[in-house]
Amino acid sequence: MVKKISMWVSGAGATILGIVAVAAAHAQSIPAGALTVPSSTVTDLLASVSNIFTDQGILGLVVVAAAIPLVFYFAKQVIGLLPKSRARAH
Repeated sequence: MVKKISMWVSGAGATILGIVAVAAAHAQSIPAGALTVPSSTVTDLLASVSNIFTDQGILGLVVVAAAIPLVFYFAKQVIGLLPKSRARAH
C-alpha cells in the first residue's frame, strides 16, 4: 500500500514538474499583456464561494457528501470491535 502511494506521489510530482518546465520554456513566447486578469477576479471568486456556503440547500449537500464516508468508516470500526464468530466443525 505504501509502495502504491509513493509511486502515485512520485508520478504526480513528475507530472507537475513537467508542466512547470513546459510553462517556463514557453514563457518567453507569450507576449506581455496577452493574459490579463481583472483585479476583481479574486473578490468575485471568494464572493461566489461565500454564497455557496450561505445557501442552506448546497451547504446541506456538502455536509451529507462529507458525512457519508465518515459513517462508513465508523461502521467499519464498530464492526471490527465485535468478536468474530467461529463456525463449529462437525
